[in-house]
Amino acid sequence: MTHVMGWHRDDVGELTCSTSAELGRKPLEERRPPTDPVAYHGRQGIITHWWSSTNRSSVVCGSLRRTRVAMALDFDRTVVRFSGEPLELHWQTGKTKHRWRPDFVARTAEGHRAVVVVPPHKPGPQWRMRLSVLHEVAQQADWQVQERPVPRGVRLANLEWAAEFRQPYPVSREEEGALLAAFTRRRPVLEGVAASGLPHLSGLDLAWRLVWQQRLLVDWDVPLLPTALARAAGARR
Repeated sequence: MTHVMGWHRDDVGELTCSTSAELGRKPLEERRPPTDPVAYHGRQGIITHWWSSTNRSSVVCGSLRRTRVAMALDFDRTVVRFSGEPLELHWQTGKTKHRWRPDFVARTAEGHRAVVVVPPHKPGPQWRMRLSVLHEVAQQADWQVQERPVPRGVRLANLEWAAEFRQPYPVSREEEGALLAAFTRRRPVLEGVAASGLPHLSGLDLAWRLVWQQRLLVDWDVPLLPTALARAAGARR
């Protein structure tokens, strides 16, 4: 078994290190990176951030690929909190020292902690070694390990569109109720907005917000256009 230490920030933001077993008690999904964030898998690049509607704060991302996975985590209703690069693992093989930051740490609605990693385009020996070490740590820390691919194609385009409406926005319960009542059956988004009696533009804006919140359900494999079919969550198909 590989001897691994994890560097992270403590409750007051100071840098500290923990054994694999100790890491299981650390709420890393609430922590900032231990030092300045790094670009994706050591590549040079601009460090990006994703404003998370789940956290109501920014999450560090090291690349556009990570940002897209952060968007998918933000949309995932089973995730209640997540952070970017809050942990740096250190270990040694022979005379070679290694260090690596898994992409995200998340907490699920069931109370589990998951380490989320974004597989590289072409996984090689280094990736397989890192993943093996991570699974060892996860076993001792009682974590889950999730490999999350980057969203692509129509699903990516739909998520990017819906995510534009993730920011908090004041809406009355009466307006929400009127719109949801118009989608008790599957119908085109535009048709439902018209049936709700809300003004066209504000009603359409609210519809997309409810899609992001998954209170209006759509087919994510179909382009998310105003003609896309939607129904209220809990309504009959």
